[in-house]
Amino acid sequence: MQRLACLIVFIIFSLNGSAIAKMLDVEADDIFKTGSRIEAHGNVIVTGEDITLKADYVVYDTASEDIWATGNCFLKEGKRGEVSAMALSYNAKRKDMHIQNGMVLFYTDAIKISGESISQFGEEYITGQSVEITHCLGTIPDWSIDAEKLEIPEGGYGSAQEARFKVHEWPIVKIPYLLFPAMLERHSGLLIPEISHGSDYGYRFGMPVYVVLGRSADWTITPTWLSTRGLLMENEFRYALDYDKNGLIYLETLHDMEGGDKTTSGILPTIPHDRWFIKSEQTGTNFNWDLNLVNNVDYFRDIGTFYNSNFFRGGLWGGEVNQLDDSKLDELISRFQLMNSYNGMSFSLSSQWKQDLTQDDNSKTLQELPRLTARLRERSVPYTPFQVSAEITSVKLYTEDSIEARKDNAQMELAWPINLFPYLTLRPFVDELYRDTAFTETKDLYSDSMFKEHWEERGATLSTTLYSSRFMNGLYHQVVPEISMVYLSRTGGNENPQNPEDVFPQLLTGDDLEKTHNMIFSLSNYIRDKQGVSLADAAVDVYYSYILKQWNEIDIRSSLHPLPWLTATHLNTFTKESDNTFSTSQNSTTITFNDPRGDSLSFGEEYFRSDSTVASADIKANILKGLNAEYDMRYDAANHRFDSESQIISYYSQCWAVIFERNVYDSSPQVPRKTTWSFNVKLLGIGDTLRSGLISPAGVQK
Repeated sequence: MQRLACLIVFIIFSLNGSAIAKMLDVEADDIFKTGSRIEAHGNVIVTGEDITLKADYVVYDTASEDIWATGNCFLKEGKRGEVSAMALSYNAKRKDMHIQNGMVLFYTDAIKISGESISQFGEEYITGQSVEITHCLGTIPDWSIDAEKLEIPEGGYGSAQEARFKVHEWPIVKIPYLLFPAMLERHSGLLIPEISHGSDYGYRFGMPVYVVLGRSADWTITPTWLSTRGLLMENEFRYALDYDKNGLIYLETLHDMEGGDKTTSGILPTIPHDRWFIKSEQTGTNFNWDLNLVNNVDYFRDIGTFYNSNFFRGGLWGGEVNQLDDSKLDELISRFQLMNSYNGMSFSLSSQWKQDLTQDDNSKTLQELPRLTARLRERSVPYTPFQVSAEITSVKLYTEDSIEARKDNAQMELAWPINLFPYLTLRPFVDELYRDTAFTETKDLYSDSMFKEHWEERGATLSTTLYSSRFMNGLYHQVVPEISMVYLSRTGGNENPQNPEDVFPQLLTGDDLEKTHNMIFSLSNYIRDKQGVSLADAAVDVYYSYILKQWNEIDIRSSLHPLPWLTATHLNTFTKESDNTFSTSQNSTTITFNDPRGDSLSFGEEYFRSDSTVASADIKANILKGLNAEYDMRYDAANHRFDSESQIISYYSQCWAVIFERNVYDSSPQVPRKTTWSFNVKLLGIGDTLRSGLISPAGVQK
């Protein structure tokens, strides 16, 4: 039957003395209108400002705003959600709705309710008979709850009678009566349990308790039973000061029944039974910190920390891998910084505490408490062509048993950039550096209590950029040659850095200054596509020392990305040997293949002189949708052994995930080679939270 033209009906009614206009557009194969009643047959489409309804048959009462529909009904209500059913009734004014043999999906909360009979009264109350509720959006949900009777009063607590928890289509447990929160804001309660098994801690069962402490703060307490270790307590307090200003405090404690890995020295037979780990951080403000402390140096070598569990490290959420799961971690660093800036000047007060994880005694570890820094960003000197920048720092250093000192640095650079566009850029500069170290306690490690130095660096850089004409569908060649001359010397000081009577204390990185007079030649080449993306590049840096009157070092860097699925990089450093020949001192090569599915294959090789050659390989394969496998290894070719190995098999979907992981760690002087494996299962959905803060329980308000 020929489709009729659209019929537009304007509905005007009064409410509290004001007129509100509604406009619905009814389109169908056949349309009949009798008074305020519109009857439509065949391919019916009803559209309004915030609703769209499709069905085989629709009756619409323009006076009462009631709509009855049957046959392949689909209703979309703005950004709130959608409905599909065999039959439904809906009131556009009150938002009341009743459906039969259908499904309701709420977009905001990602909740799907389906069943024989579902009713919604306004936007505040939902009831259902013989229904299924889930957060999983698949045709067959990964997990769901069936209920003979369901009531959800928004802003209160919902209930389900004769409920059954199901995984796919298989019922797992039956619950006669289930009560759950259905509040508009975040709410306190139990989260989904955490279940896993590992060779080094046994069976693991955690029951997270989520507590709302305010509009922008919460606390998650997770008592976790480790069958071979005991009760692990995890506490995480989170807060948000603003949209991008937040912080957390995490505390992990365990009275270990087993006591950790056995050692080979006989001095420390086990890790102490009482163990704890604390992490606290704040970001996005002028006062930021990152605190990491453990009570034992072997904390990460043993079962490690459950903060930001490595259950998710296989790329499940695409976030950063938590470096705290590295069993070879040499040190933990804690920092804080208070900073501010004004009119091109920045000021900061910071401190750094290092916990050495390679030895039990941390008393010799050099600490920085505190460091004061004032920095002037490069700016023009008024009425001159010069640019000036400066920095002043003062830091207090100490170790518990030997050193207490204060180090001061003052540096100012004056540059005169000359830009002859588009030909070349010349940048001569002079850099003045003053530094001192004053000891209050040295334990006879240094001959004097006060050391002062004044250094001056002079130099210039000349660079330009050359472009070729376009070729091969828009490709072009870019060449960037550069020449730098740098002369660094100490004013009124010793020219021989080997003189033991005139050596400045080398306590921090950057203290190892020595006289240099170098010429550096650099040449960078790029092949770019028409969008400017580099498909291949190569760079060579050559260093000539006027003091030694020889070429000292040659660095070669190159990378290839000619195809979307191929990337290769290479670094090679040649240094001068005693026989006046150049030889490779270090090199590294990596080749990576990947595809849009997420598969990748990477090979690497690292060489550092003759005593260290390490080969690495990393394979990630997306076997089936949601099923992934990963293999990672590092092989020490010099000692003919594997440094480490890791195998991961994971399956994840929208609402649950499973991961099996096996790790082999290299031995240390005290601890033998160790192999661990773990099997983790986690449901994701109602009130779920990741310890990394990627997902907030019901949405942390910031």
